[in-house]
Amino acid sequence: MVQVSKRREDSATWISEIGPVMDAKLKKRIEKGRAWRVQKSSTGVYEVKSMPAVVVDLEEGTCSCGSWQYNGFVCAHVATVLAKTCGEEESMADYIDPFYHVVAYQQTYEDKIHPVLAMDIPDFTQGTSREIKPPRNRRPPGRPCLKRIRSRGEECTARPRKCSRCHQLCNHNRRTCTEASKD
Repeated sequence: MVQVSKRREDSATWISEIGPVMDAKLKKRIEKGRAWRVQKSSTGVYEVKSMPAVVVDLEEGTCSCGSWQYNGFVCAHVATVLAKTCGEEESMADYIDPFYHVVAYQQTYEDKIHPVLAMDIPDFTQGTSREIKPPRNRRPPGRPCLKRIRSRGEECTARPRKCSRCHQLCNHNRRTCTEASKD
């Protein structure tokens, strides 16, 4: 009840079209793509020169990395295209799923939860025969996992490495390099 009330009050002060958490993610994705080059192919279709190169279609709402279609929130490629080509004329919120907009968040928490009076709760302190015991949970056998398995839409924070054989920033090393030798 308190959490719903607090979130309702907090969201009433937000001024952007998307919430502050997603706004921070959007800025982070724009910053990630600052060094990428964007080339226009046709109306609404762009090629982003990143590692690897990606095709963004604004009219169809697709990106060849698949993140935009999967999450409904613009990936770094789409954010870069919008920041470099559209500028201030078009709002980036138009390309974001309505689920992430402040209006949807406010509609989620607009209903009120009424407090539960103490007389409606059964009194278990006066020697009732019903005893509530904790559930029987057995730990699974084996050593517990130390590294969390990431879900499909989460971003990887690993930086690209520099291969000592081909001297490119990429996701391979000298042993797995497939480039032809420069010697």
